Amino acid sequence: MMIENFSCMQVCSTWREVSRSDLLWEHLTRRIWRRTFRVRDTWHREYINCHRTARNFEDGRLSSSIPQFGHSEHRRSLICRCLVLSDTRLACGFVDGTVRVFDLETNAHVSTFLSDHGHLFGPFSRSISGIVITDSNITFARLDGDIYVDAINVHGQSQARRAVSGFVMNNGPLVGFAGTRRWWVGLFAGIAGRSFQVWNAESGESVFVGGSLTDPETVMGWHMLTELVDPVARVRVTEGEFVVACTGLRLVCFNAWNPEVLLRDAVSASGFVVNSMDVSEEAFVVVERGGVGTVWRVGTMELMSRFRLRGSWVRGLWGCMNLGYVLTYSPNPAPFLRVWNIEQEEGRLCVRVFLRAGEVSSMVAHHSHMAFSSNNINLLDFGVHDEEP
Repeated sequence: MMIENFSCMQVCSTWREVSRSDLLWEHLTRRIWRRTFRVRDTWHREYINCHRTARNFEDGRLSSSIPQFGHSEHRRSLICRCLVLSDTRLACGFVDGTVRVFDLETNAHVSTFLSDHGHLFGPFSRSISGIVITDSNITFARLDGDIYVDAINVHGQSQARRAVSGFVMNNGPLVGFAGTRRWWVGLFAGIAGRSFQVWNAESGESVFVGGSLTDPETVMGWHMLTELVDPVARVRVTEGEFVVACTGLRLVCFNAWNPEVLLRDAVSASGFVVNSMDVSEEAFVVVERGGVGTVWRVGTMELMSRFRLRGSWVRGLWGCMNLGYVLTYSPNPAPFLRVWNIEQEEGRLCVRVFLRAGEVSSMVAHHSHMAFSSNNINLLDFGVHDEEP
């Protein structure tokens, strides 16, 4: 007994010594939470913060706010069509071709990026169809195919540089846009055989045009220039540069650097809910109209998790995801945000949160926040603000 107790004391003593190593906590934080930098004093504190933030998603602990436009800005009746979150910023793309950026910590309106007036091919041809934020730049695209770039740290109002001129009559409307620091991916709907276009993000050079994903949606794609309708297709790009795109009929996945080879090409008997598809660092989620949601690992196409929604929740459904959770919102039969734990094969509904939102036009989440647009831009903060000693 004395030998066993002595051995136990040795193990406990060894663990205490190891647990004081910040290198250990850095390794765990990078591996489990995919955090590549820390904002707290130590990696141990960073790990604890990530863990507590995840628990806040699980338990529905959050604070809600409405970012306010600057005094010189007049929101009028602007409609937000696109939201993107970075570690420090919330970027909102509007139908008038502007992108407004807010600070996540203060909710302050930091900057407004303008695009050229250009030719009008319809009242919504300047509508923002996608935004990409990197460490130094913000890139955004419009429905008419124009792509603009500016420095993300700009304060105030700035005229962004047009990096790519859109030729909407040749390519069709650019209904979705996403990317990384190396690649931009545009999803078009209007011309058969030209669903995708991939650009080198550094040079703006087009390196691929092709694909048939949106061929059945060509007519509805043109309608997006003149009518305020839900997007007919969606595209997302993971950190590992896997591209996932879907319409109501079909879903495809490919590498941004090898777009001619489809890693996945799937159809659904009931159809996909376009606004439910999203990606995290290494996975994507999509909900079918029959109410089944599935999460897949992009590299291997392994099924990671499955969850089921009631039929009444599917109408008006929006979805987004982060590393451990899928968030769905439906206005029917009552406006609830639902948080699903996707760490196990059988996804689990953790909590539902009542939102005074009604119809939503965009929705996004990352490791600590979620944002959605309805009559206002709404920011939900799941982060930890009472640091443990």
